[in-house]
Amino acid sequence: MSYHVRDRVFRSSATTLKRKPFHVCILAVTALGLAAPAAADSETANANGTLTVEISNIQNGKGQIGCSLFAKKDGFPSKSEKASATLFVKQKAGKATCVFKDVKPGKYAVSVMHDADKDGELKTNIVGRPKEWWGVSNNVPPERFGPPKYDAATFAYTGDPKTIKVKLRL
Repeated sequence: MSYHVRDRVFRSSATTLKRKPFHVCILAVTALGLAAPAAADSETANANGTLTVEISNIQNGKGQIGCSLFAKKDGFPSKSEKASATLFVKQKAGKATCVFKDVKPGKYAVSVMHDADKDGELKTNIVGRPKEWWGVSNNVPPERFGPPKYDAATFAYTGDPKTIKVKLRL
């Protein structure tokens, strides 16, 4: 009788042993299947690229150049605190370059200003016309009574390195 119990336990163990490699294979395949989307996500995260803005027509060597990248029209073009990214660079020989890194693919507009007094804001007169030189992507001029429209200044960004040119105006 004890042999019979042992035989039964043995068979159970043998069945368990026979199934372990099968379970290990299933777990390995499942783990690989779950890891594949994670790898794809990390590739997508690394697909973010560099957007370069080349600024020309800088009138003097004072101050700094401020560049703001907008992913939505809220705040465009003058409220840099509502931009997706803002940076300030120095100018050299009437030109400057702003480089935005890790930019996700999408639709954007860029606003640029010559911040002559380094206060981080575009100075305007009493009716809102700029006193400092400025520009936007696509070199869109101002509206008759207001700033350029966001939709006119937008461009598609695919994630590949891209350079746009902005010419400042007063």
